Amino acid sequence: MTFSKPENPLISILIPFKNSAPWLSECLESIQSQTLSDFEVLGIDDHSEDQSRLIFEEFAKKDARFQIFQNPGDGIIPALEFAFFHSKGKMITRMDADDTMPERRLELMSNRLKRCDLRTVVTGKVLYFSEHEVSPGYLDYQSWLNDINMHGDQYANIYRECVIASPNWLTFRENIELVGGFGGLSYPEDYDLAIKWYERGVKFEAIQDLTLYWREHPGRTSRNSNSYSQRAFFELKINAFLNLDYRGGPLVIWGKNPKSKLISKILKGRGIAFEIQDLEDYESIEKLENPQLLVAVYPPEKERIEIQKYLMLIGMKEGTDWWWV
Repeated sequence: MTFSKPENPLISILIPFKNSAPWLSECLESIQSQTLSDFEVLGIDDHSEDQSRLIFEEFAKKDARFQIFQNPGDGIIPALEFAFFHSKGKMITRMDADDTMPERRLELMSNRLKRCDLRTVVTGKVLYFSEHEVSPGYLDYQSWLNDINMHGDQYANIYRECVIASPNWLTFRENIELVGGFGGLSYPEDYDLAIKWYERGVKFEAIQDLTLYWREHPGRTSRNSNSYSQRAFFELKINAFLNLDYRGGPLVIWGKNPKSKLISKILKGRGIAFEIQDLEDYESIEKLENPQLLVAVYPPEKERIEIQKYLMLIGMKEGTDWWWV
């Protein structure tokens, strides 16, 4: 495939939405308020039963940059694929209908992307907000996500969580085509997209600015669909590890807990031999020849540093020989 970097690219913003009436206007207004105006917005109505479509249509009547379509399929993946097919932009981003953009997001992200290699995805910082209190778990994920992106540690952590927020990236359209478009993804689609970029050597660049206000509310799809269950995430990442990074030698799940039990079920289903060991059982790891280690815990920072130092001391490299999962 031949890549050509555009000088003044149009940005296509893909927005699947379903029953998003309480938040959709705020989302679209944040896009209209962008300091960069060279964009198009493709809204895909995923069979809404509320006023979402009417809200989007009102924006489309007043602003020619907004276009609305009906999802010919069912769900986020066919909606994204349909939007991408109809998009014209040289740069592509995704937005969720319940989130909002800081006003300089498109300007800052596109300026960075124009200075990068073509196989690059640009991201930035996220901030959860809610009409209610944001739970500690989401705040921990926010801190972790911002930290790994600011330090460029995305792929060393690829099997722990999704390393990029689904509505918080910008890339050249060739990098969507590179992975076969959105239609080739599996749920959870944001995680699968990150893994496919990892597989194909697409790199991440992070700007230091806040680029997404991420709304937390009980109706979020990720809270209510089996496509985003813990089992779905673990099926995706463990199978990706086996396909992309597993060398075929000794494999150890380090830590005994519900996560390690879930991982063991997936490995047994693939016919993969493995051991489960207590976190305190250091010596048995040293006796194995060229092992790979899935660390099924994520303790406080002090303990994490101790684990990292120990594994480095015995010659194990993070992201090659061992991973947090």
